This record gives sequence, C-alpha cells and structure tokens, in this order.
Amino acid sequence: MPARYNRFNEDLRRRFGVRVQKITLDAGLNCPNRDGTLGREGCIFCDPLGGSGRARERSSVPISRQIEEGKAALRRRYRAEKFIAYFQSFSNTYGPVDRLARLYTEAAADPDIVALAVATRPDCLPEPVLDLLGESAARLETWVELGVQSLHEPSLRWMGRGHGVDIIAPAVSSLKARGIRVAAHLILGLPGETLVEMMATARGVSRMGVDAVKLHMLYVTRDSRLAEEFRAGRLTLWSREEYVEAAVSVLEHLAPGIVIQRLVSDASPARLIAPAWLRDKSAVIRAIKAELERRDTRQGRLWKPA
Repeated sequence: MPARYNRFNEDLRRRFGVRVQKITLDAGLNCPNRDGTLGREGCIFCDPLGGSGRARERSSVPISRQIEEGKAALRRRYRAEKFIAYFQSFSNTYGPVDRLARLYTEAAADPDIVALAVATRPDCLPEPVLDLLGESAARLETWVELGVQSLHEPSLRWMGRGHGVDIIAPAVSSLKARGIRVAAHLILGLPGETLVEMMATARGVSRMGVDAVKLHMLYVTRDSRLAEEFRAGRLTLWSREEYVEAAVSVLEHLAPGIVIQRLVSDASPARLIAPAWLRDKSAVIRAIKAELERRDTRQGRLWKPA
C-alpha cells in the first residue's frame, strides 16, 4: 500500500541507495535570544541545554570525533551506511563566518557524510552566512532547518521569538535562491492557536516552497520558561488524541511533494516534564498512521496551490 505521506527515510534511500541517518552535532554556538542581543532566557519552550537536551560539555568535543562516535552508534542501531551531519543545538548560523566555515568544512570532510543540515532561526541568516551556505550547497547537499514554528503573530509573541512573521518568507526565498534545501519546523498545540490557523501555516510554508517539514508537539522541558507556566497551572497541553487529529489535518494541507522529516517531537526523556504520552514516540506515529487510514486521507489531499 502506498505511503500516505512523503517519508524522509524513504526519500533518502531512493536518492542515495542506502540507509542514511542524521548525526546530531553540538558546535557550542549560541542564540540571539539567549546572549542578550534579543533576550537572555530564550523562547518560552527553549531547553537551556539545546535541542538535543544534552549537557553542553559535548560541544568541546571536535566535530570530527562527534561524527565518528555518531557513525558507530547509528551503524549498530540502524545499520546505516551514510550520514547527515546535523548541527542541532541553538542557532547554528549565529557566529563569525570564519568559525562557521571551519565547522561546516570539518563535518563535510568525512567521506560518509552525504549532506549537511544546519538548524537556525529566520533572523540569523545575514548575507555572508547565506553565501557560505550557498558555497556548501554547491559541493554537498545542504539543508537549513528553520525554526518557523507558526505563521501567526500572536503565537510568535507568546513564544517570545523576538521576530515577526514578515521575515520568514524572505529567509526561505534567500536560501532557496542559493540552492539550499529548507526544512520548516512547526509547533502544534500553541495556546490560543486554532486548528484553522495551523492549517493556514501548513499552506503558507507550502507556498514558500519549503522542501521538508518537521511537526512538533508543544511540550515542557526542565528549566524552560514554559515549565514555570505549566507548574503555575497557566498552560494546558493537548492529549495525544488531539495532537494526532491536528497532525493529520496539517498533513492534508501540506503540498504533497514536501518531505516529512518528523511527525512528532523527539523529546529527551530525562528533560521532559509533560505531556507524558510523548515518551512513547512510536505509539504517536502509529496513531497518526492509523488516523490517516481511518480518514482515508493523505498528505496534500486538501492542498490547493495559489
């Protein structure tokens, strides 16, 4: 039976001929929402340890060694043969261009690396960094994983993003113009945001021409500002059923050619406070697939190009 959404692992195998896995790297970079440029506490959901939820001591380990260790672990677990070097924690285009160039070059030098992925924010893409990424894309498949989160101003203000919706489309356009692939991260379950608005965000990033999407559930980690809101009883999180229904509805409004890199957040169990159901990611994915079957629907079913 054909897949009801465009799966990333199948896309990679089709293009590279082997199992490809991401190696998560920590380059010790910062974020304008944490270093005082825009703020010091980060976005409301931000884990002070970064996207991986691991201690920052790893950032002192050379990138080449992080890659070797990652390859060994992923070969054992998945029998992977090729890899994507994924700079994940915080804003990995935020720093001196010469330092970024050294980091990207070191990662790309490994013969088993078939692509580079760089996580960042839409407001951390100055022209010199865009040009650097464009040079990378000319030699090696290069992705920017862009923290879009939402295309609704009230949601961005609630998150404390420090920028507006207006910079997102130009950021995507600038990346695409240089041959860089774009993966948009979207958060479902933001307070006050309706399902209609979430579906509008799906259509919006589709019109921007993003190549991939990662869906995330709003969740609470230790030491984040969101943890304070949750403990004070000012935050209500979705049930698994609510998330599954919304994820399927969002998939229906995403352009069918967009690759789905993630259906639900991959939260660190040691850092996760809530929701508890997020600890069983596999069960959530199974539930989304079952809901797609139940509705007899698929990614892009309700997508209408402008």
